[in-house]
Amino acid sequence: MRRSAGLRQVDLAKMLGVSKTAVVDWENEHSPSAERLPAIAEALGVDLDVLFPRLGQPDLADLRADARLTQSKAAVALGTTRVPLSQAETGKKRLSPTLLESAASLYGVTQEELSAAQERSFGVVASSPVRTEPSPRTLSEKIHAYLEGRPKVTNDDVATAVNRATGANLVPQDVEDLRTRARTAEEVFAGLPMGPVQQGLAEALGVTPFDFMPGTQVEEELLERLDYLTRRREGIAIGARGGTRSISPEMVATITDLLLRKSGKQAPQAPQ
Repeated sequence: MRRSAGLRQVDLAKMLGVSKTAVVDWENEHSPSAERLPAIAEALGVDLDVLFPRLGQPDLADLRADARLTQSKAAVALGTTRVPLSQAETGKKRLSPTLLESAASLYGVTQEELSAAQERSFGVVASSPVRTEPSPRTLSEKIHAYLEGRPKVTNDDVATAVNRATGANLVPQDVEDLRTRARTAEEVFAGLPMGPVQQGLAEALGVTPFDFMPGTQVEEELLERLDYLTRRREGIAIGARGGTRSISPEMVATITDLLLRKSGKQAPQAPQ
C-alpha cells in the first residue's frame, strides 16, 4: 500500500510525525494505535473504511480515534482527566451529561450518535438493524470500489500496472471507463488473461489478486495450496501470517468447511 502511494518508509514516518521504526513495526503486523488510523489513510490516499474496515458501529473509543485524539489529548481538550473517558470507553461508568455534550462537539458527532456509541461501549446493542451497503461482488464493482477509495491512484497508474503484467496496451481512458462505469471490466479486459490482469490491478491498488477473484476461484486456489502442503507436510509447521500465532479456530473452521464441500460432505452439527 505504501509503495503504491510512492512513499518510502521515512516519507510516511515524516508525514505522520513518527519514527521510521514505528512504520517498520506497523508493516510487520504490529498494529498502529487506533487514533493514528485516519492520518495513515489520509497519507496513503486511501479511504479510511477501505484501508481499515470497521466491523459494526463505532463505540466511544472509535469516535475518539476517528477524531485523531488520544485519551490524554481528549481529556485536556475537555478540561477533565483520562479517568471518566477511560471508564466510559471500558463500560464502567457513563459520561456525565455535560461531558457527553462536550465530547460530542469535540469528536464532531451529534449527541445522539455519541450516546449510541456509549451504549455500545457498555455492550448494549441497538434493536434496530444497521443498514450497510452491499459488498461489491462483480469484478467491475470491485474495481470501481477500490478506485473510489484510492483517489491518489491515477488511471495511468492502473493502466501501466496491468499493461506490465499482461503485455496489453491499455490507456488511462480505459481505466476511467471503469471508474465511471461507462464500460464493464469484461469489456475493458476482453481477450486478456485474467490472472495477470488481477495481478496488475492488485499491484496498482495495493491489495492482493485474491481481492479480484470470484469466491469459487479463491477457494480453488486455497485448496490447491492445501493439497500441496499436505503432500509436502513432513517437516512443515503451518502457522498464520507473522509466524508467531497458531491457526485460529475460525480459520480451521473455514478450511474444514471448504474441504467438506469439495468432498460433497456436510460439517457435523454441534450438539444442542
